Amino acid sequence: MKELATFIAAAAITIFLTGWVIIAHDASPDLKQFLVLLTGHHWISVSLVSVVLFLLSMGFLLGSDSARKSLRVNDAKLWSSALIAITLIMMLGILAGLIANFLTD
Repeated sequence: MKELATFIAAAAITIFLTGWVIIAHDASPDLKQFLVLLTGHHWISVSLVSVVLFLLSMGFLLGSDSARKSLRVNDAKLWSSALIAITLIMMLGILAGLIANFLTD
């Protein structure tokens, strides 16, 4: 159960941070260009950033008992609810950013 709850917590953290990267790269042409320079296309870079964030989150949470305790990572129900909420909030934030970009163009 420890690993399952850690996967859920790492997924929530990754979705939150990836959502902000997507919102930021839509708002900043410089960040988008930097992501293009990394791999040739900004969405491939965002995908790689997501994989790296997930692996780093997993490693950090599995390796640090104090972080697991302070973040209550062992509470799978809490983190499942957080994962759903974070996913919905990031979806709405990305949608709002895309609509704002569309209306300003």
